[in-house]
Amino acid sequence: LPGSFPLPLLLVLHIAEPFGIAFADWLDGQTPHRVAYARDGDLIRDRGGAVIMAPPDFHVVVRGGRVHLTAGPERHSCRPSVDVLFESVAREYGPAAVACLLTGMGRDGASGLLEIRRAGGLTIAQDEATSVVYGMPREAANLGAAERILPLGDIGPTLAGIADRAWEASRG
Repeated sequence: LPGSFPLPLLLVLHIAEPFGIAFADWLDGQTPHRVAYARDGDLIRDRGGAVIMAPPDFHVVVRGGRVHLTAGPERHSCRPSVDVLFESVAREYGPAAVACLLTGMGRDGASGLLEIRRAGGLTIAQDEATSVVYGMPREAANLGAAERILPLGDIGPTLAGIADRAWEASRG
C-alpha cells in the first residue's frame, strides 16, 4: 500500500507473545504506516493510514466507530479471531466495508468474510499460487465469501484504487 493510503487497517494475526510485540515492532519498521496494537476505545477515524493490530489473546471488534478488545471465547481455537473482527465490521460498516483474507491455516475468517459480502461490502481472498498456506483463503473461496480472488501483489493496488475512488467521491 502506498504511504498515502488514508484508511485505517485492522489486522488480525494468529501469533502469540512474546512474538507478537516483536512482530508489530518489526512490521512498523517495514512500512510507512504506523503499526501498533489496538487499544480499547480507540476511535477508528483517528487512525487513518495506520495498522491497528489485534493484541495476542484478545478479539478486536468494531462498535460505535471505536475499537473494542474482548476476551470472549476462542473461535476456531483462535483468540484473536478474524471471524469475530469481520462479523463486527459487517455490522458496523455494511456496504462500505472492505476485507481481505490472506494466507493461513484453518478456516478462521471465512464465515466472517461471507458476512461482509452479504452486507454488501467488498471481499478479497488471496489466491492459491501466492499463499504460503492456502487454508483460510480456500475456505472463503469454497463458501463463496470472496468476491475477488487475487494474487498477493495485486491486493495492495486494488485497495489503494478503492481508497482513491472513495476519497474522490467524498470530495464531490
